[in-house]
Amino acid sequence: MKNVAITKLQAIIITVIVLIAAIAGGYAIYEYTRPKIVTINVVAIAHAAPGIQALAQDFMKQYPNIKIEVLLFDWETGRDRQLHDMAVKAGEFDVYMWDCIYTGAFAPHLYTLDELKSKYSDAEIFRDYNDFIRSVDERYAHWEGKRIGYVVCTNVMAMFYRKDLFEDATLKSKYRTWISAHKDEIKAIIEECGLDVNRIPQELIVPTTLEELTAVARFFTKKFNPDSPTEIGNTIMAMRTHTIHWEYCWLFAQWRRSSDGLERCGPVTLPWGDLFTSGGRPAFDPEVTDMGVKILKLFKYLTEYQTSPMETEWSQCMEHFGRGRAAMWAGSWASVFIDFVEKASEEYPEIAGKVGVAKSPGVGIDGTWQVGVSKYSKNPKEAWLFCQYMMSGDSMVKAWQTASSFPVRTSVIQSLSSQYPVFTTFLEALQDPGTRTYVPENPELEDSIAKWVTSYIAGEVSAEEAINGLTAEWKQILGLT
Repeated sequence: MKNVAITKLQAIIITVIVLIAAIAGGYAIYEYTRPKIVTINVVAIAHAAPGIQALAQDFMKQYPNIKIEVLLFDWETGRDRQLHDMAVKAGEFDVYMWDCIYTGAFAPHLYTLDELKSKYSDAEIFRDYNDFIRSVDERYAHWEGKRIGYVVCTNVMAMFYRKDLFEDATLKSKYRTWISAHKDEIKAIIEECGLDVNRIPQELIVPTTLEELTAVARFFTKKFNPDSPTEIGNTIMAMRTHTIHWEYCWLFAQWRRSSDGLERCGPVTLPWGDLFTSGGRPAFDPEVTDMGVKILKLFKYLTEYQTSPMETEWSQCMEHFGRGRAAMWAGSWASVFIDFVEKASEEYPEIAGKVGVAKSPGVGIDGTWQVGVSKYSKNPKEAWLFCQYMMSGDSMVKAWQTASSFPVRTSVIQSLSSQYPVFTTFLEALQDPGTRTYVPENPELEDSIAKWVTSYIAGEVSAEEAINGLTAEWKQILGLT
């Protein structure tokens, strides 16, 4: 009986073991054969982030086996985190997102389209490359003749102004009286800054040149015109951040693209842009021209139309114009159209229905954002798939409606133009916009110009000292000395 009992016990144990093994084996087979969930980390920076988040949700419904983790960063943090990831090749991010000026710095760390197509031909879902706006696509989605990414948020400088003020008959009359009384004062500023005194407007007009901006903004600044309906003539940023780079480039580009600028510096060439000669030398170098110093002085004059300029950054400009404290924001970007026009009744009721939109005076600068696949990604195929997904017409419409990310596809722009007539203005500005340099050394160049320009505005150095210091530093960074 004892032997029989043992035998039965052994049988039970064996049966249990077999069942456990069978269950485990079945689970292992299930785990092996069932579709795996692949997670990709996508960088999303600044105002374009809500659009990317919305597209990620749609993408995951269509591709349930791919999970998108959208990582939100502000401008500086996003730049620095990605540059660090590239330096250590950590692969923390699968999809990089970069400001146009960092194209050269990011390019060595991105897969080219040719590489992705050769490895993952079955993942190619987008081919309508001829539909892209040629200027920005060729500049910032390519490097050394090869595609490295996709423009996910097209942007260009734009001016937002209070059309109710500019169209007011009483203010028009007051401007004529004011400009007549202050003509010599304005003329002296224009001459000191190397601009054309013949462009000083005698009538109140929406500025199209820097001369017109200088005069009209002064008229709308209460410090210089006690009768002004606004305290700030034109809101502008002078805090020591990356914004200094594109603001100075914007102010310099009008001269750089003039007949004198082209004669002295040669044609604007890529990837050097408007702050360089065609040969890659700083165009503001005093050995090339004195306009670098003069435009720096113009920058400082324009900050006089802004309260606390050195404490003013993007968010402060949004508030100044959005709350009706400023007559215009001449050096803004197309991306805030949604805030100041489309959703103004919700976000900025003080100016709702009162805002006009035009190209920035002088030569507006472009400012696109791109996405591409990191060479250090553990899931490049899925990362590429999401990048392409964001290029569909429906995706671009949603990104615009969600986050004011202006489309890069001409067909999408045309389809939306009847609903948004201002698209014609933006598209015109994007045909040949001014551009900052986007060589690999750009992050250092950007920090340098922010340092020297703000040191001058703060009164720590003269304009001449600032430009000489900036020139020497840029030459050192670029190995030109």
